[in-house]
Amino acid sequence: MLIAALTLAAHIAIAPQEALSAIGYWEGSISLPGMALPIQVNMAPWVGGELQGSISIPLQSLRDYKLDKVAPSGKEISFRMAGIPGNPTFKGRLENGIIKGDFTQGGQSFPFELKRIGDAKPMAIEATLPKGFTERNVTVGSSPWELPGTLTLPQDKGGKGPFPAVVLVHGSGPQDRDSHIGESRPFRDIAWGLAEKGIAVLRYDKRTFVHGAKIAALKNFTMNEETVDDAASAVAVAGLAEEINADKVFVLGHSFGGYALGRIAEKCPKVAGFISLAGMARPLEDTLLEQVMDRGAESAKATIAKAVAKVKSADLSADTPAGELPLGVPAPYWLDMRGYDPVAALAKSKRPALILQGEADIQVRMTDFELWKKGLPAAASKSFPNLNHIFMPVDGKSTGAEYYAAGQHVSAEAIQAIAEWIKSR
Repeated sequence: MLIAALTLAAHIAIAPQEALSAIGYWEGSISLPGMALPIQVNMAPWVGGELQGSISIPLQSLRDYKLDKVAPSGKEISFRMAGIPGNPTFKGRLENGIIKGDFTQGGQSFPFELKRIGDAKPMAIEATLPKGFTERNVTVGSSPWELPGTLTLPQDKGGKGPFPAVVLVHGSGPQDRDSHIGESRPFRDIAWGLAEKGIAVLRYDKRTFVHGAKIAALKNFTMNEETVDDAASAVAVAGLAEEINADKVFVLGHSFGGYALGRIAEKCPKVAGFISLAGMARPLEDTLLEQVMDRGAESAKATIAKAVAKVKSADLSADTPAGELPLGVPAPYWLDMRGYDPVAALAKSKRPALILQGEADIQVRMTDFELWKKGLPAAASKSFPNLNHIFMPVDGKSTGAEYYAAGQHVSAEAIQAIAEWIKSR
């Protein structure tokens, strides 16, 4: 899959006199087949006059890490995505507040352009583990797909449990165990918040984040390889921990992770219940089309509409070129989801469910929330007027830019709602 992960080990080359011009927050896009893919780049000052930075792709829920190895090289700017198949590389030239150049991966090149929008945003600062609970490393799955994870455990009553537990399942795109985006780490917030309330949490790095090269080589990459199989493995790991009550293991899915809950329920018949946070209730291609039509560039709208129409057409086959499909994602992925109804699939499991939604969310809408409520009338549900897609407070409607602001955390009210529901089971 193009841009299979977004951990950046970038090599930037900028002359000292150009460094100040490069510092800032940039927005633009990569002109991929079928659409212009929006990207956001943040470059901020660093020790010794070097730069640090990040790149984000909101439509794929991708985020990056610190840029390094800064060296002067006139007005030329380049950065490479380490560990990704095809050696994806950005090379551009800075002129009058605009960077233009080529994004290259696996021998294919696509134009990209960035425009400086404003000042650099603060970079993330690691938090210290609070008192009141402990964490230990775990491994989810087995070779060749083993994944590093973290088990967060309460310490009340001696920390021996057994405690109820929640497995956190990511949204779309390569993501680490914290669902790190900009300064925000929503999965870490949820894990620490629930642990303070006596609930254990298991979170893990996503397969597409850890094994990007191997994933890109798969001929039949589907939702199972992306999300479902590893969620099932994580449930098994949680159930075997001596501090956890194996009969009280729940699964929480965010965004695409909520969409996948029906498939996860099929593979995990002993899971005690399911929690959807801004879970998609409509087909992925419909959500993508809606997002681009609302926020994408005019040039992207016709191409994404054509690509989505191809996904829905009767002549879509495993041999359909990826370049004709949304985001260049190969046909087997789309064929696998054809006919999948996430609401009906979860309803079929006949297990308890909690549906939560931020009313300020611009990525997954209240339309989806209403579909969940209609299809799961016995489920508990709640929407929060001022919360965005990652359940953090926002003034007015979300734009996505607030994900990157310093000091943002998942709403305590949302965490409390999750804790109360789990403890009532």
